[in-house]
Amino acid sequence: MSKSNLSFIILLAVGYAFWKWLDYLALPNTFTILLILLTVLCGVLWCYHRFVVLPKRTRQVIRQEQRTGKTLTNEEKLQIEPISETSEMLSSLFPVLAFVLILRSFLFEPFQIPSGSMEPTLRVGDFLLVEKYAYGIKDPVFQNTIIETGKPQRGDVVVFKAPKEPNIDYIKRVVGIPGDRVFYNEATRQLTLVYNKEGKPCNYSCDVKHFSYSDPKEDDNFGIIIGQERDGSPIYSDEKPLVLTETGDVEHLIHWDPQIPNATYMYQAYANQENYVTEWVVPEGNYFMMGDNRNHSSDSRFWGFVPEKNIVGRAAYIWLSLDKKQGQWPTGIRTERLFTTIK
Repeated sequence: MSKSNLSFIILLAVGYAFWKWLDYLALPNTFTILLILLTVLCGVLWCYHRFVVLPKRTRQVIRQEQRTGKTLTNEEKLQIEPISETSEMLSSLFPVLAFVLILRSFLFEPFQIPSGSMEPTLRVGDFLLVEKYAYGIKDPVFQNTIIETGKPQRGDVVVFKAPKEPNIDYIKRVVGIPGDRVFYNEATRQLTLVYNKEGKPCNYSCDVKHFSYSDPKEDDNFGIIIGQERDGSPIYSDEKPLVLTETGDVEHLIHWDPQIPNATYMYQAYANQENYVTEWVVPEGNYFMMGDNRNHSSDSRFWGFVPEKNIVGRAAYIWLSLDKKQGQWPTGIRTERLFTTIK
């Protein structure tokens, strides 16, 4: 085994061990940190080769050709100030890594739908593009806003770091923005919003939005997961979810279970709860999120509000959709969902 191959294997082993260590720390941006470090390493090598080794090689080639009176072949030139294969390969990756880092950190980030919490709007097997710049240009590690470009709006579908598990990305719909009072009736499954006044909770002469709903119908394209097999594959109920249109700040489809559950005892961070109606007052700098699959979504009703700093970006487009169910292999491609806008 050559030295270059051995060096490359050692580098991969060190990188993998570092990756697992970062995963163990449960940091919110493990992949980004690794990408930055690798880009810096490759960038240092690229600069060293470009501005030190290659000029030095050129000078020595000129001297050698003047001394011998003949033109050196490309093979002979490479023997002067030689560069190891590993070092050359890493430096050649720098332009690609730098492009990917800038694209992923400030413009677009890919995201895959892992569960059915946003059905029927988003399906398991959908691959999305998330607009990172929609709510501000942020530094890629600490997520501090560098340039303000906008704020999440009611009805936006956003990707964010889960408040209690910042190393995991969630995707939900924004229901309430700072200062809004959110009311959810568990018995009727209806939403009501009391809009904020200048970012503060409103208590008089308020604008109130009562969400409206179409007649629910069975959705034969989906199933209701009621458990898991020992191998992790989902167990589906014989019933089908109900699909209906919810009209609030935006109009979109949602799912309800045929049977109305009572999950109010699990709701957290609420201001008031009475007769199945729960009220939340969204704090400053936070947002209230809900999944479109209302009876199968872990969202702000259960674990509270999402700080603005946790928001990754707005889910904008579906660029690929594999025909699959949760825990199963794909069986095809949903061509009708390719390159569609998320609403």
